[in-house]
Amino acid sequence: MASDHNFEELEAPAKTAEELHISVATLRKYSLIVEKVTGNKDYYERTKQKSRLYSAKDIEDLKAFRALSKNADLTLQEAARQIFAVSDKKTEEVKKAAKMQKSVATNTAIVDADQVVKLLTMLQNTIASQNKAIEDLQKQVARVEAQNKKLIDRSHQLAEPESEDSKEKANNKDQEAAKEITEEQKSEQEAHEEILRKARENEEKRRKQQVEENIHRTLAQMQIRPKKKHHWWDRFFK
Repeated sequence: MASDHNFEELEAPAKTAEELHISVATLRKYSLIVEKVTGNKDYYERTKQKSRLYSAKDIEDLKAFRALSKNADLTLQEAARQIFAVSDKKTEEVKKAAKMQKSVATNTAIVDADQVVKLLTMLQNTIASQNKAIEDLQKQVARVEAQNKKLIDRSHQLAEPESEDSKEKANNKDQEAAKEITEEQKSEQEAHEEILRKARENEEKRRKQQVEENIHRTLAQMQIRPKKKHHWWDRFFK
């Protein structure tokens, strides 16, 4: 392998490590694994000071080796065997494998995007339901506050000195006001119960309809067409 590098531009370890986005120590570790797997201690070209040099092809092989060791459930030695044992003869197959990995990653990203859209839609629906519930609660609080204000006004009137007739009239008015409040609260409760009752009835009707449709569908599938009957004399005319 070293002889193949005679006419190529070679990179020093620091430059190669920077291009691979790894440390020089990690590059040295990878290089030792490659030399062990290939059984060639002179796999990489070296300087007079015995420092390794890397060609453009060496760097591409190391990139593929690093990607395979990270993305697949392989040890560094197994990844090195797959890359460097076939790097000279099956470069196209390695490229196809990398392309396939990229395609799988793209498809996974699309699926994740679809899931995010569904989750956002569900979240928007939940927020809308909560806003509607809050709006109904605010209306109910406003009604209760109005009723409390009426009772407070009545209590202030009762605190003032009044004649027997005025007291009796005030009592009658208080009773009427309390009756109106009670009837209003009762009507609201009845309306709420009526809504719930209708919702339950509609749900029960929907379930019964589904059961009936399933029964009819099952009966239709089980139905066997009756065989056509032939008279005994038909066989003489065949």
